[in-house]
Amino acid sequence: MPQTILLADDHQLFLDGLRLLFDRIDGWEVVGEASNGIEVLAFLETHTVDCVVLDIQMPMVDGIEATRRIKKGFPQVKVLGVSMVGDYGTIRKMLQAGADGYLVKDTGIAELRYALDMVTKGQIFVSHQLAPVLLEGVAGRKAKPASARPGLTKREQEIIQLIVNGQTNEQIATALFLSPLTITTHRKRILTKLGCKNTAMLVRYVLENKLVEK
Repeated sequence: MPQTILLADDHQLFLDGLRLLFDRIDGWEVVGEASNGIEVLAFLETHTVDCVVLDIQMPMVDGIEATRRIKKGFPQVKVLGVSMVGDYGTIRKMLQAGADGYLVKDTGIAELRYALDMVTKGQIFVSHQLAPVLLEGVAGRKAKPASARPGLTKREQEIIQLIVNGQTNEQIATALFLSPLTITTHRKRILTKLGCKNTAMLVRYVLENKLVEK
């Protein structure tokens, strides 16, 4: 009998992507979705769930507080946090709240499967990408967010700012005196550098990591 999973994130696109991943992982079944911590706790009141995979930054009750409440009311439920944010402070707060694991959102299916296996066995799992952040944090040095990607050019930063402002490729091309095709090329390169699959993930990433102003 498969183990059950509750997914929680305030972005439906990400939930849809996670569900597709779990469809490819044997032994696990997604039994519900939630968009905030309140919905997570309400679902657990009426359903049997083995593991909750939740976003750190959710409205109403965020992932850290939701984890704290889950562990208090449903200690048998495993909690795996996922986020674009990978700074030491957030990781520490999440683990102190009782999370069994912490994954960055650009993780692949292999690491997700391994994380589930580890937390099921009672072990704590943290994405391998976050190892430098944890080491620097323990050593008392200020760590950069593990999800930050260096190498953005000045032009790419200008384009990111305009994307966050809601402008289309055509509008950005006009503002920067470039062709729409050039903007499309820049946009694809930016997505690759930042590890984002689409514009929605890009906007969320740059705002969470404060790469541009709102």
